[in-house]
Amino acid sequence: MNMDYIHGYSDDEQKRLIQQAEYWKNDLIVRDINYNSGESLLEIGCGAGAVLGILGTAFPGLKFSGIDLEAKQINFASQHLKQLGLDADLKIGNASNLPWQDNSFDHVYAIWFLEHLSNPLKVLQEAIRVLKPGGTITLTETDYRTIVISPDSENYLNLNYSLCELLIQSGGNPYMGQSLGNLLTQSGFKTVVNNALTFHYFSRQDPKKVTGFIDYVSSWLAPTIPQIVEKFNKDSESLSAGLNDFHNVKNNPDGAVTAVIYRATGIK
Repeated sequence: MNMDYIHGYSDDEQKRLIQQAEYWKNDLIVRDINYNSGESLLEIGCGAGAVLGILGTAFPGLKFSGIDLEAKQINFASQHLKQLGLDADLKIGNASNLPWQDNSFDHVYAIWFLEHLSNPLKVLQEAIRVLKPGGTITLTETDYRTIVISPDSENYLNLNYSLCELLIQSGGNPYMGQSLGNLLTQSGFKTVVNNALTFHYFSRQDPKKVTGFIDYVSSWLAPTIPQIVEKFNKDSESLSAGLNDFHNVKNNPDGAVTAVIYRATGIK
């Protein structure tokens, strides 16, 4: 991971990661997943252990490991998983140089991780190395340009564009979701699938889902504004107005929000 990680490693951010995993638990994290007791799984970029906690609880008997570059994340993950009654092999290290032997795992999993990398291909080549023959990989990423709202807002579009600039400047790729299939194929995976999952909520049908999604995105979007102002010398009032317009969607009876998230899988 690029060391200029835009979300940071604060205590509040670690708590947010736990909440984020709960939010996506059914719609993404365990969606179309079928792991068996006794199998082994590695999550690359495991962060605070939030996703490992979901997977470990959903699939009893699964043996799982995780790796993250940041010691503070691994320390938090160890405590979080212990509180859930789960045991994991967690390591501090670089996902482009995994400290496991060839053919070690039945499954590899990563979510919201490759978007922060300058060289995701190297990580995927390491992933296929540590997978057993016939093992699977599951990747989940978005394309930030697809997070759109109605009513439209020029200020929000500016904020969204600035967020993409921030990720690029930090060495990542805000459009990573579309590239997952090609990257997996290039890495040597077979039977590769990359599906676009559309999440669209509108107020007159389900205002609670609109509110939930707006609040979820705002929880990680709002803290990026000071970084955008500092790094690009952009107008903070305009960016804050964009965030306010985003918030106001949930108060509008004709409000709607859409995002496209990509789920890619492959087999060694």
